[in-house]
Amino acid sequence: MKGKKVIVGIVALALAAGASVGGVYSYKAYQEKKLTAEVQPVSNLNWGYWGDSETSYGMVTNDSSQEIYLSDSKTVLEVYVEEGDVVEEGDPLLAYDTAEVQIEIERKKLDISTTENNIARENQRLAMLQQEVPVIKETPEVNEELLAYFEAMDEQNAPTETDAADNRIYNYLTAGAMPSNATVDGATGELSYPAGTPDDPYIYYCNSGAFAYGSFFNSLRAGEDGTPGVYAVFYLCEKDADGRLKLQDGEPVVRQETALNGNSIPADYDGGQMWDIFSGQEHIPESYAEEYLEAFDEYMATWKEPKGYTEEELFQETMDAQNQLKTLDIQYRQQLLQLESLERSAEDGMVYAEVAGEVKTVGDPDTYQNDGTPFLVVTGDEGLYVKGTISELLLGDVKVGTVVTANSWETGMTFDATITEISDYPTSGNSWGEGNPNVSYYDYTAYIEDSSALRNGEYVDLSISLNDSGDEGGGLFIDKAYVREENGKFYCMIADENMRLKKQYVVTGRTIYGSAIEIRSGLSEEDLIAFPYGKDAVEGAAVTEESNMYYY
Repeated sequence: MKGKKVIVGIVALALAAGASVGGVYSYKAYQEKKLTAEVQPVSNLNWGYWGDSETSYGMVTNDSSQEIYLSDSKTVLEVYVEEGDVVEEGDPLLAYDTAEVQIEIERKKLDISTTENNIARENQRLAMLQQEVPVIKETPEVNEELLAYFEAMDEQNAPTETDAADNRIYNYLTAGAMPSNATVDGATGELSYPAGTPDDPYIYYCNSGAFAYGSFFNSLRAGEDGTPGVYAVFYLCEKDADGRLKLQDGEPVVRQETALNGNSIPADYDGGQMWDIFSGQEHIPESYAEEYLEAFDEYMATWKEPKGYTEEELFQETMDAQNQLKTLDIQYRQQLLQLESLERSAEDGMVYAEVAGEVKTVGDPDTYQNDGTPFLVVTGDEGLYVKGTISELLLGDVKVGTVVTANSWETGMTFDATITEISDYPTSGNSWGEGNPNVSYYDYTAYIEDSSALRNGEYVDLSISLNDSGDEGGGLFIDKAYVREENGKFYCMIADENMRLKKQYVVTGRTIYGSAIEIRSGLSEEDLIAFPYGKDAVEGAAVTEESNMYYY
């Protein structure tokens, strides 16, 4: 059937890609006109950037400390200090059995190898997820909007009963179709029909491809009461340049004739069925709406839920993979630090004092329970110190010796403090500040050299700035959710000069704060940008600037 393949293709597109039609029916353009995406100026989303920094707060104390936790897998051979002992930096505190330390080193190397394999596997998984094309798993339903569109087309394309240029010419005939040789009495207005005999038949002028309903044939058929059937003649007529019936000497010029004897019509016709007048074949009118429904049924007969991830599932899987990589990275760095510590212990099995001060706590290795409390604590007795926290994202930049700015809550005075120690393990929570809740934080200890205006127990705000380049900051940084990747390229959805969405490719740079990405080219603060997910985020969709959108 004409148009069948097109309709089937449309159904597949409509169900798999949201009713995108294209081609002869231009449904895609029709639908895009109805889509409206909300946009806002890029300037509203620009995070800006003035260098990495970290803030926290802490209490000034007049000591620093060294805390030693015992490992379940290592045996303490000897403890060299007691509570109350005064030690200097470098003094021996305890000794481990070095043979067991060597065994622990090999175990730790195996742990590190396992973590490396897990990181490689998770990176591979993330790469595969980034290449995945999301699928739609919802059971398809008839697209009512598309069906209405086809129904409107059917109505628009349906022929009128008579030719639009000349109503003497029929496109189709019903029981009420008037023969061309019927006459009207000018005085009385009475309508007179021909006799309906072979010598005086009903005459109808028709276009090529004209058809008649069953109700028309029934009107010609012989009646059950003995009324004879009507003879009818149909002429395929010629038309002039204006589309009107061509006449010659006042008579119609015809090209083809077919006759019908109403006496030979044996039974009632289905009044809704149609037959071609000149070929006699059953006529099935084209209906895009019916073809759409038929194609939909054919599609559903073989439809199966597609394998893969939906857009929401893919987003969640990607986030899970990224979070798992973050966790593995922390685990990997912890294991390296632990290995380094074990290897130092393996040299002579000794643990040395890292600060000068007094032994405040020391346990019995035979009865010690590893309940999260330190086995041995050395507390310093000179200088002022303060503890703060730092994000794992800055561990590569913050080192022992990094200067921290401390600001007194009581006097407002500012002091410099130098980091003397950074914990090897993350703290249980970022209790010192208000940082990113999705990353881990590490304690650090800083020494305040000029402490004459500070007192023990005083609270200070702490700030670490890593912007040593001297630039004044700025740049274009937007939330990563507004940037999508396609075949290794990044793009945003922005409004064009006609206020229609378009795909704008951009060049990206570094990521800051874990969730904002630098846009180096392809986008300006004056552009209007849309969230690139959802049914409205398609090229060609109309845009509207939303003044009440949530700004980051």
